[in-house]
Amino acid sequence: MTSQEAKEILLLYRPDVDSDEAEFAPALDVIRTDPELQRWFEHHCALQKAIIASFDQLAVPEGLKEQILSERKVRTNLPSRRAIIAMALACIAILFTIGTLMFYNVPANSAKTFDNFRLRMAGKVLRDYPKMDLETADLSQIRAYLAAHGGEKGYALPEGLAKTSGTGCATFDWHGKKVSMLCFSSGKHGSLKNPDLFLFITDASTVKVPEDKATSKIKQLSTVSWTNNDKTYLLAAAGDERFLQSYAP
Repeated sequence: MTSQEAKEILLLYRPDVDSDEAEFAPALDVIRTDPELQRWFEHHCALQKAIIASFDQLAVPEGLKEQILSERKVRTNLPSRRAIIAMALACIAILFTIGTLMFYNVPANSAKTFDNFRLRMAGKVLRDYPKMDLETADLSQIRAYLAAHGGEKGYALPEGLAKTSGTGCATFDWHGKKVSMLCFSSGKHGSLKNPDLFLFITDASTVKVPEDKATSKIKQLSTVSWTNNDKTYLLAAAGDERFLQSYAP
């Protein structure tokens, strides 16, 4: 049996019910000597499990069975098990393809919303706090570094932040546009070397703030955003809204 023939047989394989079916044994034997086919089969099984799990979460509309039986006569000449499986898998494949296309064919602009921007910036702090391009407490050094390395220039710090010790800065891309990240430490959550205030600045053309000075809570972070001189600002603080507001404009 060739790998292609084995794959065609295994397309009907369902990991939850067919592990002991003799008809699949020859095809399963081929997998043991074909690493590429084995990778395909593992992906196939994972996909089947994901599809079945998603279908289990669907609620059956009340009265659907009675409606179907009232509109159509029950057929007595049921098709074979293999035909039923093939038909079911074909329907599932079509539904899965439609769902995949709907998921991935999202308009590009929808990924660039402010909500997504805020979540991504908060993730920078919560999940993978990035290594700073420059580590310093001197805010003038941070400003000079950003201006010299493609970061934001001419930004205006709120009065509270302007009086707060810095810890460093970094720049990174978001949908092809540059974002500057400035970190500060209030000293109220441990050492001055530990940042607890995170300011993200980008050009307003990158992402627009839908509601100026709107606050939001993302896990342990409180956030507030605003626009000033064609720049979008997002301030995240490791604390409650009261702590945040003492550093916001």
